[in-house]
Order: sequence, then C-alpha cells, then structure tokens
Amino acid sequence: MHHCTDTQAVCRGCGLKLRGSPSWKAGLAFHPDPKGEVKRCHYGGWVCSRRCDIKACVELEGTMPGCGSVNSFERLSIYAKKSINSHWPEAA
Repeated sequence: MHHCTDTQAVCRGCGLKLRGSPSWKAGLAFHPDPKGEVKRCHYGGWVCSRRCDIKACVELEGTMPGCGSVNSFERLSIYAKKSINSHWPEAA
C-alpha cells in the first residue's frame, strides 16, 4: 500500500507520483500523463486506474475486522464494487 507524503500525491495502488495535493489535504491530484485519469478510492486516497482502485480496496478490506479473507474484486463489499464500477464504467 502506498501513502501520500506531506507534499506529494501518489497512487494508492501502484505508487505513481501524481501532480497535486495528497488526498488528506482535500486538494486535487492529476495524472502526469495528459490523457491519464485520477480518481478517489472508495476508502480514500488517489488511484490512477481500475486495477489500482481494486488493489487498494482489496488491501484495505483485507485488514478490516469482519471482512474475512478479501483477496479479489469478487470478494469486495457491494459498496466498494459499486464505487469502482462508477469510477471506471468503461471497464465494468
């Protein structure tokens, strides 16, 4: 799991350095590639792709009490799945 620093926004899934503010500063972040997208993960933080969104949610839900052994998109909560599918509809 990758975390933003005090001044640098990073993708929570892959660690890609983004332009902009860390998510906890309530700012905006932008992908370094002009055609790239950045979305907010269901559980907070920035993600740069559907794959990174899924990875971040799986890692976070896997540490939550009562969630059992979450290890794939299929095992995520319906709320996380809905969030991912709404952020990245072209891949749903």
